[in-house]
Amino acid sequence: MSLQHETTPATGQMTPTRQPSLIKRWGLSGEWLVSSALIYIGFVLFVAVFGFLFQPYPHTQTDLFNQLAPPVFMGGSWTNILGTDNLGRDVLSRLIKGVQLSVLIGVIGTAIGAVLGSFLGIVAAHFRGWIEEVLMMLVDVQVSLPFIIFALAVLAFVGNSLTILIIVVGIDGWERYARLSRSMVLSANQKDYVLAVRSLGLSNFKIYHRHVLPNIMGTLIVQATINLPGVILLESTLSFLGLGVQEPMTSLGQILGVGRDYLILAPWIAVAPGMVIFFLTLSIAIVGDWLRDRLDPTLK
Repeated sequence: MSLQHETTPATGQMTPTRQPSLIKRWGLSGEWLVSSALIYIGFVLFVAVFGFLFQPYPHTQTDLFNQLAPPVFMGGSWTNILGTDNLGRDVLSRLIKGVQLSVLIGVIGTAIGAVLGSFLGIVAAHFRGWIEEVLMMLVDVQVSLPFIIFALAVLAFVGNSLTILIIVVGIDGWERYARLSRSMVLSANQKDYVLAVRSLGLSNFKIYHRHVLPNIMGTLIVQATINLPGVILLESTLSFLGLGVQEPMTSLGQILGVGRDYLILAPWIAVAPGMVIFFLTLSIAIVGDWLRDRLDPTLK
């Protein structure tokens, strides 16, 4: 969402105004675009949950006599619809397994960042003072550092197990939730309904749990939707560079990393996961953008 300036008639000063998303500025209703994105996301989620029922072969099964077999649309056999890789492993089977793991890491990582950042933002807004200053300083440090460098350093020195990978990608983006939740809680604490229940003697935990959180949860969910593509891309980048998901497990980024060495001989190895990553992140971004337009009152 971009910021433009307009002149205020009373003062003659330039004031920033919030602009709607690209979907609105292009004059699109967004119905067909959002519907297509939702259908694709639903299909990917279906593959992630039930893909094992349709997986032709185990994703680790090798066939050294059938290496780099082309897909069907390039003259290959129907036994390997999307072809095989350098070890004769079925690309479709590995793609299904990769979607399952990439979606799992993306969802869990996004949830970790959302819970951690929202909690710290609420703590900062409640206690104020030096606690708020320290937490906001950590937010500024997080924003100023290139997170991909931090993630590579941690995985290189600590190790690249699946648990550590999920924690690392989960840390990415927590500062956005912290800033957002802090500002919304500060605003909510001045609302009449919060002042009323506080005057009745309700504990701070009950006030935040029953009254504040339900009113800010929608905005935090939209932020999580917007942040999810970045988490998926981060995991794909780390796996592509060899510091993410390791064999015998596989993810979309890991498959893409294997295929980069065979772009001339067997481009289908890298094209298949690359297309899935591209359209998945694009679809989630479209849906998140649409949700923001529907829930942000400043755009109405």
